[in-house]
Amino acid sequence: MARQTLVLDASVAVKWFSVRDEDDISQALAMRDKHVAGDIQIVVPDLFYYEVANALVHKKSIPTREIQSALNDLFALGLKTVEAGTALILASITLSRQFTISIYDSCYIALAQEIASPLVTANPRHQGKLRVSLKSAACSG
Repeated sequence: MARQTLVLDASVAVKWFSVRDEDDISQALAMRDKHVAGDIQIVVPDLFYYEVANALVHKKSIPTREIQSALNDLFALGLKTVEAGTALILASITLSRQFTISIYDSCYIALAQEIASPLVTANPRHQGKLRVSLKSAACSG
């Protein structure tokens, strides 16, 4: 049986490294652990790493060294990373206009559509737009 592939947005990965004031941390950690165990494959656009770093930098309670360590750990997870290309950007433009969201947010939806996999997000801008809830994704598989 082929393992499940999920597109993960940065809002979920941020939960892996910022344990304060975050909902659904246990579900996010379970998803990470399933990836590490090889039970699921997590796919992300290359933008993902910048977005996670940006979110952590803006959490003033997290020291710079911890953020740097978190990013090292994030890269070490071996997430399948998809580079931006013409098709992904063009689809993101269409989705951005359709849903009135940023290109950054629409990139995750476009990638999920491109590889025909569910998008897992904790981002309210994605909710209702081709997404699997964090809770249901952590429990399935």
